[in-house]
Amino acid sequence: MSHSASGTGRHRTVASPATRRDPNARTARPLARVFLRSAGLTALACWAVLIVWASFGAAVSSGSSGAYMIVGTVGSALLVAVVIAVAATHSGLRTIIGALFAAVFAAAAGWVVYSAIPEAGPDQFITHRAGVATLAYAFGVVGGGLLALSEFVVEGYAGGRAPAPKQLRRKVAVLSAAITICSAAALAPAMQLWAELANQDVHVGDTAATDAGLDGLAALAGVERFTVTPYGLLRTDHPADPTPQAVTMLDPTTGAAIWYHRRWNWLASQPPVLSQAQDLVAIVGPRADNHGDFQTRILHARDGSEVETADFGGSPGALLALADDRLLYAKDKSDVFTVYDFNGDLLWDAEMPEGCEGTAAQLADSRALVLADCVPAPDRSVARDYVLAFDIDDGSPAWQKEIDKRAEVVPQSFLVTEDTIVLDSRIEDRVTDGPFSARRFEHQLIAYAIADGTERWRSPGQTFGSTNSSACGGTLHLSQPTADPSPGVAAGGDAKGQAPSTERRTVQIIECYTAKDREGSWLGVMAFDADSGDRLYDNSVRLGFTPLDPEVARGWGAVLPDNRAMLAADLSLDPTRPDCRLYEVEDGEAVEVEFSAERADGAAIPANWCHDAQLSPVGSGAAISYVDEEGTRGIAVVK
Repeated sequence: MSHSASGTGRHRTVASPATRRDPNARTARPLARVFLRSAGLTALACWAVLIVWASFGAAVSSGSSGAYMIVGTVGSALLVAVVIAVAATHSGLRTIIGALFAAVFAAAAGWVVYSAIPEAGPDQFITHRAGVATLAYAFGVVGGGLLALSEFVVEGYAGGRAPAPKQLRRKVAVLSAAITICSAAALAPAMQLWAELANQDVHVGDTAATDAGLDGLAALAGVERFTVTPYGLLRTDHPADPTPQAVTMLDPTTGAAIWYHRRWNWLASQPPVLSQAQDLVAIVGPRADNHGDFQTRILHARDGSEVETADFGGSPGALLALADDRLLYAKDKSDVFTVYDFNGDLLWDAEMPEGCEGTAAQLADSRALVLADCVPAPDRSVARDYVLAFDIDDGSPAWQKEIDKRAEVVPQSFLVTEDTIVLDSRIEDRVTDGPFSARRFEHQLIAYAIADGTERWRSPGQTFGSTNSSACGGTLHLSQPTADPSPGVAAGGDAKGQAPSTERRTVQIIECYTAKDREGSWLGVMAFDADSGDRLYDNSVRLGFTPLDPEVARGWGAVLPDNRAMLAADLSLDPTRPDCRLYEVEDGEAVEVEFSAERADGAAIPANWCHDAQLSPVGSGAAISYVDEEGTRGIAVVK
């Protein structure tokens, strides 16, 4: 009996101290095994889900995923399914081999995807798909490794293994799976953000580019015209089809980059748009690999810093105007336009009269102002233009004006100041018939108060002469688009110079025509007082031939803040033997301005510089951009 008691006691004294020393000794490693196994299986599942999403998810990309992507996706999904099935039915060596094979496969596939990612540039970019696919394969490597490692987490001998309580195992498994899933959910958008940042090229106030001349990317500029701002000339880089969202603000005095903003994986659906105050510039377009993702990016015109980015689910239309916190869009061939804030939230929409389409707009003085081109409708017997004004806060109609049914207002001749609309109601009269018929343009300048539509002045019956070129319709120019010209780039090279201006603001028409009383073609300018509409003067310079392209005709004239008009002309009648001249019209007197055959850096200016010239006011002078022998745009400045 005592032997039996002592025997029982010996068994108890062997077992109980171990239990007292470490109550978790038999469960710690099994719980670690549960954690690693659950995390590994969940990571493998995340691999399959992420790679499928990278291939077919609309938020990541659109269109075909490509043959290699499809093969990788199918192979990944099948391999993950096999490994999970093996792990569920067999432990030990088979699971280790399957997990390690999956990890090696994922590592090789991830390396292939990552090595195929291009350097972001004009013709290529890193897609969100590539970023998420790389992340997916990373989860495959981690998942395979954790699953294989879990098979090695066991007790030293079989008799010492004891399963943890079922409830505790479930909690640990759920915790590890949740950690893995949350990591995938957080890292997927992070990889998309990484792709965005990798495709972005932004320099603000980049003085290091001064010596590079056109910031080293002149070959990307093409022959697109510049957007004129008070702070320099905004160039669209690489204006191919499709055109990426890539712009550079150039100092015209040196050709150096003041700032540039480039996102190679976003497309530009239209030219940049300036606010009425010309202090904001908007770039509009969809993501290159997913056109359902549409953004409007608002930048400060002075330094290129980003103000805000408005996101849209699909295109909201063409951006017509913007202000401090408003964006105005119009759908193509639609009589509805919409106003959003800078976050992309719809503030209000409004309808134009039936059959009307917005062709130009501006936001100023608490009004949304729209120039509408209207076709015949039940209540309108003929096509005509309207000027419509809406309250900028709620979209309620403020006033509207009908334009003469015989007249047309082109978007370039719809000008808006801080409190006034000035437009050119232009009537085209046929003078002769036939294939080379002559026509004459009759201009009627009208100024309306923005607040209530009151007509401030009207100057009708202004004509230059007849012409055989439809490009010679005349363009309206304001000497001071804003009341307080912003400090910009001066012609003397002072990047902070103040553009000179006078107390008088003028409106000027520049048009090419054939005069009755003298032979040949002429380029004329007619100036009016912007406050009263009084005609101040007109003068003309001789042309050898009249332009056939409206863009060329518009580019041959510019009006400076001090009311001088700068005109370019080719006196030769032979396009192969150009005779380009530059003129200045001041107080009605036209004089020729010397134009050097070389730029300041010694580069030659082509003899036919005027054939595709664009004259722009810049500080105290004028910038003349031209197409050089390499097919890109050069810039020369005259005071």
